[in-house]
Amino acid sequence: MSYSKAIQRLEEIVQSLERGGIPLDETLKLYEEGAKLLAFCQQELAAAEGKLNEMKLADIENKLSE
Repeated sequence: MSYSKAIQRLEEIVQSLERGGIPLDETLKLYEEGAKLLAFCQQELAAAEGKLNEMKLADIENKLSE
């Protein structure tokens, strides 16, 4: 699953939960799915941040070696 699809699904889940009127068992399933999607998105963001930091470091190293 892509980050953008995960965010889209999270938004759908939040909207469903905010509207209410969902049976408890379905609410729990949606909450669990949302928690898993949130963890996935946090992992993706951390990986992207790591890549950006690596690129910044490489850029700094290149400037220092000039």
